[in-house]
Amino acid sequence: MLATRMRTLYYVEAGQPSYQILSREAERVIAEADEEDSNWLRHLPRATACDLISGKSKRTPDWLLVRTLVVVCHRIATKSNLDIAPQEALLREFGQLWRAAKADEEQGLDAYVALHGRDGDVAGGRVGGDVLDPAPGEGASPGTTPSEGRMPGNWGRLGSRRLKLAEEGDAQAAYEMAVLLACEAVALESGGGDPEEVTYWRDMASVWKGRAMGKVPDAAVLRLQGLQLVKAAYALAITYKKAGRAGSKDFFIAAMQAESSVGGLNQMRVAADDVALVDPRDEAWL
Repeated sequence: MLATRMRTLYYVEAGQPSYQILSREAERVIAEADEEDSNWLRHLPRATACDLISGKSKRTPDWLLVRTLVVVCHRIATKSNLDIAPQEALLREFGQLWRAAKADEEQGLDAYVALHGRDGDVAGGRVGGDVLDPAPGEGASPGTTPSEGRMPGNWGRLGSRRLKLAEEGDAQAAYEMAVLLACEAVALESGGGDPEEVTYWRDMASVWKGRAMGKVPDAAVLRLQGLQLVKAAYALAITYKKAGRAGSKDFFIAAMQAESSVGGLNQMRVAADDVALVDPRDEAWL
């Protein structure tokens, strides 16, 4: 139950951010915590995050690792405007699941009870001030309903959320839709896909670009094919990754799909600080 719930939290509620983003967000949480709060947290290296989510270990993971994963996923989901339960409720739920898992192992439960009590309050009886308590405005987002517009079937929950925001008038989401759909059209065209499908996605990209015009400066210079499109996709990927938001790899993959139309990355110029941040071929994006 605990392992399954952790995977749902990561893949569905947090939008499947890369393990590198998880690790960086954990470092931010620890850096923001005071000395007492930091005792409730653990560093989350990429390999550890992978093992935790994949459930490779047959033993119940350390509670503080689970606790850190919960707060990191909650923060990433909040930054990415994804619907997620309040952090306090998640911590209580995962605390109960962790206790049940430890009880099944018939070991380690006494230490947890001594630290957190028997009532399932993972804050250990502390009154406020916990770095993992929901910050103002970090409660659950309003519920979303399935969007009616079309999008590629592999876009998943983040894609549905972006489409819904664009349909509701969010200009930045409309611009992102334009970039992603234009890349989709280029990839299909380069791969010998159905010409009607190529035309459809390119037309949809043009529609979303039009809705972003006058509101998002980059929309005015966006081209739906060629080097400028690839650069626009990489720029969004870097922006998302710097912000620690889920979805950076969506733009990276889109850029890679469109790259073949311009002859490769060697034609691109990237700022020095961004080169340090991201090698487009870094496996951490995937």
